[in-house]
Amino acid sequence: MSQQPAPGADAFLVDYFAAREAQRTADVNELLSRCTDREALLIKEAAVMGYVQGTRHSAGQDIPKDRQIAFGVLAACLVFPDLYPTITGWTPATDEDDEP
Repeated sequence: MSQQPAPGADAFLVDYFAAREAQRTADVNELLSRCTDREALLIKEAAVMGYVQGTRHSAGQDIPKDRQIAFGVLAACLVFPDLYPTITGWTPATDEDDEP
């Protein structure tokens, strides 16, 4: 027996995913606003080259625009800030007990 979603559940999810996408876009724009023009260009070019080198497309398959690729990469960096500290500015938290 399959369960039907509660009325309004689909609308809730659509709104939730739209809000999350808007927040990711705002976060990436904020990160880029802290970069110099050169830094932003280096990030974009590195993201696009990584995408191109790591992806194979079938004939006729759409390839995203460079800006879409860069936004996707930066959004992923923000999800794991400790893995990409150069881009995110992440620094490890220090505990008072850890200091000598």
